[in-house]
Amino acid sequence: MTLLTLNRGIYAKVQIRPRWPAQQVQVDSDVFSKLQRIQTNLPEHIGLILTRGYEKKESQLGFARNKFRSLGIRTFRFCYSSRQGEIDAIFGSNGHDVDGTHIDVSFLLHGRRVRLLPLSVFTPLFWQKRRVERYVLPLCQVKEALINEGFRIHLNSTESLQIHCDLD
Repeated sequence: MTLLTLNRGIYAKVQIRPRWPAQQVQVDSDVFSKLQRIQTNLPEHIGLILTRGYEKKESQLGFARNKFRSLGIRTFRFCYSSRQGEIDAIFGSNGHDVDGTHIDVSFLLHGRRVRLLPLSVFTPLFWQKRRVERYVLPLCQVKEALINEGFRIHLNSTESLQIHCDLD
């Protein structure tokens, strides 16, 4: 496994937009090759964005993520008491601290970023449903392309809208 460190920008038509507070995305080279292949096969009006990859637990970024995660869990519990069963799926590291085969992607539609979770994981379910209905075709095209390249989309509905996926 070879890890690539990618700064914000465009690499072979795949945009890199690290999720705050990260400054770059680390990803397995095979994973990135698959993303590039997916991009070439998607319709021209859909563009992939890689937002998150490997994040070492012991790094400053890993430390920051743990602090934000702790605060996020408390806030989520307060705001969504009926969704307690989702906390591990939403706030767990989901493999991002293991290697560069666990990634989050997003997409552009006609050059504009589609925000399926405008309030991040705190986006209410009814808003999520409306966003999915609005962007169902391109979302399905992106997810299907990822699955066809061997990625597995996270089962939790909120995580799947962050398009968290793992290469099997």
